[in-house]
Parts: sequence; structure tokens; C-alpha cells
Amino acid sequence: MATLLKKLTLRLGDDQFECQLSRAEVTDEPSTSEAVTFCGTETFSTASYKLNLDGFQDWTDVDGICKIIHAAYIADPVQELDFEVALGEPAAAWRSGTCKSTSDISFGGSAGDPLAFSQVLDIVGTPDETALA
Repeated sequence: MATLLKKLTLRLGDDQFECQLSRAEVTDEPSTSEAVTFCGTETFSTASYKLNLDGFQDWTDVDGICKIIHAAYIADPVQELDFEVALGEPAAAWRSGTCKSTSDISFGGSAGDPLAFSQVLDIVGTPDETALA
């Protein structure tokens, strides 16, 4: 039987945002390259971790997730943000580290629909399996 995700915590910097999210997922989208020599071909894989977020826009909240990602991207498109994704209550597993936005966060949406967003942040290096200090 599958385990259902009942409690997830997302922290960017010092703020938590789980109530605005419908998805927070750390994934690896590795790239591969080949080296061809006279002895044959070797294939190498390079990890490329992402923090995928889906949720609801919160532009009226000064400390909201949308404003934090937008401000970081506008100030410096490669500005890094500390993040932590914790699973369970109390937390039993973590992924944490630093990430940076690949684009500015969405603003607005379709008439009659909730103001939602979907954002991908590049994780710098390999995420730690511990809580942020």
C-alpha cells in the first residue's frame, strides 16, 4: 500500500509556506554525456536537482512565497535562497540546501480561476538529507 503524504513543510529562509502549496517536490533531472576514446565509449551522468513548487499566489502577504521568489529574482536572477522540505509530523525526512529561481514567478491568471503558480527552482549541488541549521 502506498504511503500518503499528509504533512509537508516548506521553508525558504526563515518562513514556512505549506498552507499555500499543493506541491513541493525535490527531483533529479540528470544529464548524460559520452566520452569516446580508442578503448570505447563511457557514459557519465551529472545530477541536476530541482525544487518544484505548485501553489496559490499570495501577493498581498508581505512575507509571502511569491514576493520572496520575485524579489530574489529581480534583485539578482542567480540569488540563492535557503530551502528545506520536511516530510511528516514530526518531520521524519528532509531535503535542504540552497536553490535559485529559473524564472520570475507568475502574476495573475484566468478570470474565475484561483490565482495559482507553478515554479521550478534549481538546487545548487546535491540537497542535504538534514534539516536546515
